[in-house]
Amino acid sequence: MKRSMIALAGLTVAAVMQAPAFAEVAPAPPTQPADISHAKSCEDVSMSVYFSAYESMLSSYSMRAVNAASDRLAGCAVTEINAEVVSEEAHDDEDLADLSEARAQAVLDAFNARGIQAREVHTDISPKVDVAMPAGTNAPLARRVDIVLTAQPGYGL
Repeated sequence: MKRSMIALAGLTVAAVMQAPAFAEVAPAPPTQPADISHAKSCEDVSMSVYFSAYESMLSSYSMRAVNAASDRLAGCAVTEINAEVVSEEAHDDEDLADLSEARAQAVLDAFNARGIQAREVHTDISPKVDVAMPAGTNAPLARRVDIVLTAQPGYGL
């Protein structure tokens, strides 16, 4: 009885070893580490920064938008910045013209603080009202700085 159990165990092991799953050997792992480089896409960023009425200070939401755009451009060379002020308060009044200039400067300073600078900076603060908004509308969408950051891959990336 003991001999028959040993023989049966031997036959079972032999049958299992001849199964196709055990016959194939997995390939050896590669000897060199994989090189998975991160390809940075430096696409232009276009955004609008909104302001409260008669204010030139950035809100916390606007700062988060500037920070997100700056993070997107990390490692890229910004070659050109275009800032255009759209203001519902756009009049011939000198104080309101200064408000438009202060809004544009606040946005540029926020990007500058995050390390986003360019050789060419174009600012359009000429009085204009958003043509999509009806005249006399007091809407926050008409108090903004539209900004376009032109980017390209930086050196050494």
